[in-house]
Order: sequence, then C-alpha cells, then structure tokens
Amino acid sequence: MTYFALCGLIGFFTGITCSAFILFHKPRTALKILWSLYSLGISFWGFGFFHLCTATNYDAALFWSRMLDLGAIFIPLFFFHIVVLLTSTFEQYKKTVIIYYLIFVCYFLIALCLPEYFIPSVSAKLNFLFYPNAAPVFYFFPFLFFYTLIHGWVVLYKAGQKASAIKRNQYKYFLYITAICFPGAATAFFPTFNIPISPFGIFLAPVHDIAVAYIIVKYNLMDINIIIRKSLIYSLLVTIITLIFLVAVLISEHLFHQIMHYQNITASIITASIIALIFTPLKNKIQSLVDRAFFKATPMEMADQNEKLKAVAILASGLAHEIKNPLTTLKTFAEYVPQKKDDPEFMEQYKKIMPQEISRIDNLVHELLLFAKPSPPKIQTVDPNEIISNIVLMLEQKFKSSNIQTVIQLNASISFQADPNQLKQALLNLILNAIDAMPNGGTLTIETSVIASEAKQSLIIKISDTGCGINPKDLPHIFEPFFTKKEKGTGLGLAITQGIIEKHAGKITVKSQSDQGTTFNIILPINHAS
Repeated sequence: MTYFALCGLIGFFTGITCSAFILFHKPRTALKILWSLYSLGISFWGFGFFHLCTATNYDAALFWSRMLDLGAIFIPLFFFHIVVLLTSTFEQYKKTVIIYYLIFVCYFLIALCLPEYFIPSVSAKLNFLFYPNAAPVFYFFPFLFFYTLIHGWVVLYKAGQKASAIKRNQYKYFLYITAICFPGAATAFFPTFNIPISPFGIFLAPVHDIAVAYIIVKYNLMDINIIIRKSLIYSLLVTIITLIFLVAVLISEHLFHQIMHYQNITASIITASIIALIFTPLKNKIQSLVDRAFFKATPMEMADQNEKLKAVAILASGLAHEIKNPLTTLKTFAEYVPQKKDDPEFMEQYKKIMPQEISRIDNLVHELLLFAKPSPPKIQTVDPNEIISNIVLMLEQKFKSSNIQTVIQLNASISFQADPNQLKQALLNLILNAIDAMPNGGTLTIETSVIASEAKQSLIIKISDTGCGINPKDLPHIFEPFFTKKEKGTGLGLAITQGIIEKHAGKITVKSQSDQGTTFNIILPINHAS
C-alpha cells in the first residue's frame, strides 16, 4: 500500500500549499478564504489517507479512517459555495447554500460525536491491511457528495453560457478539473462498500490542486497576481518532483531487494544517486515545459518582455514630458500672434524662438526613432582609430572654446567588422557628454587597445573625462531612456549608444566618482560579423 500512502501524502502537500498561497494573498476576500478551506479539506483527507495506509494496528487505522472522513465531509459543500461566489450567483442560491450547510454540519457532528454510526470499524480489504467499513448513516454520504457536486457543475455550466470570454474559460476549466478529479477520488468509496475495485482514481486528487494552479496562472482566477501565481506553480512543482523522486527511490530499492535479496545503506545511496542523475535533467525539462505552457516563455524571456514593457512606459512618459515644454511655448506664441503681429520686438523674438522649439521637437523625435526602431547595422570593415581621429578633428574648435585638453592614445591600426556610422554616433554621444561634464575645462582622454583571450580578440575603447562625475545614485539609471540631469538633455543619448554597442555584440561599462570624472569602456569583439 506504499503507492496509495504516497498518493495521500502528495495530496496533503499540494492541498496545504494551495491553501497557504491563496489564503495569504491580499486582498483576502471571502472567495479566497473559502477556497483555502476547500484546499485544506483536500489536504486533511490526504493526510488521513496516508496514515490509514501506513497504520500497523487496528486502533490507529480506525482513528485515521474517521479523521479522513471528517476532512472530506465539507469538500463538496465548499465546492458549491465557491461556485456561487465565483459566478456571482450567491444571492440566487443563498437559501440552497444555507440548506447545504445545515445538512453537512449535521453530518459532520454525527461523524465527530457518534463515529460508530459513521465508520464503525476497519478490516482488511483487497490489498489494504485496514480499510473503513460503512455504517448505515454513511450510506447516504456518497449520494450527498455527488448531488452537491453535480449541482455545482450545473451552476458553473449555466454561468459560463452567459459570461465573458475570460470568465467562461475560468468556469469551463474549473468544471473540467472537478468533473475529472472528484469522480476519480470518489473511487475510495468502493472498498468501503465492499465493492472489489481498488481506489486507483484517488491518484487524481493531487492533480486537482495542480490544475487549479494552472487556472490561477493562465486565467487570473481570483485575481491572484503573477508573482504569487509563479510561486504557487513552482512550489507545487518542486513538491511533486520531490515526492516522485522519493517514490522512485522506494520502488527501486524494493525491486533491488527482491532481485538481489540484499539491502543496505550503500545500495540505497547508489540507487538514490542514479535516480538523482536522471531526475535533474527531467526536472529542468519539466520546469521548461511549465514555463512554456503557463507563461508562454522562459523566466529569462519573461524578464526581457517585462523590461521591454517598462521601456515602452518610460518612453511614453518621457516623450510626453519632453514635448510638452516646447509645445507650450509654441502655443503661447501662437495665441499672441494676432494681437502682437505689429510689435517688432515680439515678432523678432517669435522668429528666433519658434525655429528653436520646432528643431527641439524634431531632434527629440529623431532620437526617439533611433532608440525605438534603430536601423540594422550595415556591417563593413572599419578602422576605429580613423573614426576617433575624425571625431576629434571635427570637435577641435569645441575643445578649444571649452578649454578642454585632449589626450589621444590609439593602438596600432586595426580593422574589424562594424557599421561605421553607428559606431561614430555612439562615440560622438560619449565624447559630447564628456564635454558637457567639463563646463570649466578639463582633460578628455581617448584610448584604444586590443586584448586577447581564448583565441578571441576584443577592441577596448576608453573615454575618460575629469569633469563633475556621476552621482552614485544615478549610475544604475544612466542608460535608461529619458534619464538625464541636463537642463536641455533628452536622456536618449546613452540609451542609443548602449543599443548600438549591443547590436555589435559588445558591451559598455562606466566608472565614475563625483567631482573626479567619468570613464566609459566599450568592449567590441574584433571578429564579430552580422
């Protein structure tokens, strides 16, 4: 009876896990509390069945037979109550719910106070050492059990016909799950009534909790958020895999003992080690399948999707904020034009400011497009030193006017595959940021070098300034779109730069200290090709 006992144990763990996660999720609604009690009833039944199957004496078996039935009595009642709350039909079935509660409470009191009228004794049945025998009062229980369940299924079905698509799926799958699992679990009645059929259907009882977790994840049952949903799934998954592992070890040991007629701790360790080696990849595969089935993505892909959604939200918020100011200026001038069109001073200011604000919006939209939908790199052979030299030459006058000294230390000329225009844009953004960080002058250092490791070569471009530096609190956010401390900055320059570097299979890092300067390191694979 080891397999049936372990089935009860699995039912206990899955039920208690479901109950705990649903109960402690806030806000704590009546539906969640009731569902937690419902799962707790299934867990209590599993706990009692486990002890019944492992009992070695009559008194213990009788005690746990009566206990497991106390746990099972309220399961159909809670199911019906959950159904009317879930389908928002409680007012319609309020009197029916009250009648059911009165009947089931009476049944519970009889089972608790007069157990000899419910389960009078236990005896050996089929392959069970002990199994409960039914008293006359117990004979009515299976009828009540199924009548309540069927009533709940009818309510679910009717509500599903009128519900929205999301609600319809919730009702439909809850109906399917309970219509499959409960009749399976009800096979436990057979030996009680001396019907010579083993209760193999009880293995569907733990499946119920897993399937409920699936509805919680896929169809937002009870409005439980995604964090709790994932925790619930993985907690149940780990529980099941662990218990399956234990079952496999026990079965293997039993077979090993029967074949070899030998059993000791060494054999147990060897068996467990072999099964562990098999179960590790199996566990990973199961987790991957769960991710795909429930979340349509792996955890890494979900994290990436969340980051993309976060970026879109930041873009929308930042764009609205950045465009609002120039639009306000344009609107104000437009309102005053009819009144002050003959005012030379106003019109002169109008001619000066209007193009500036329009240009500001145009530049913002251009940078936004570069960030949101960058063009694919046009890869060709480029010389990074040449690109840097051209940028330095182009900015020579700006360096002089800003009182900035330049230190250029370029490695021997090297060619690699990249988009020259995108690389130039990325470097120009960093150099212009360095100039802005040194309003009172300073030193800009640009270095290139090549490092080799494991037959791979990488180009390092180092851009350092002696400017104001970056506040440590701001460092984690500098590559986020629209994050800027500049009065007229868009906050897109570094985000675009990072995107360009990553499209070239490279990475960019930054080190900075307040009032001491900032250093950006760009690392690009020399042998990268797209």
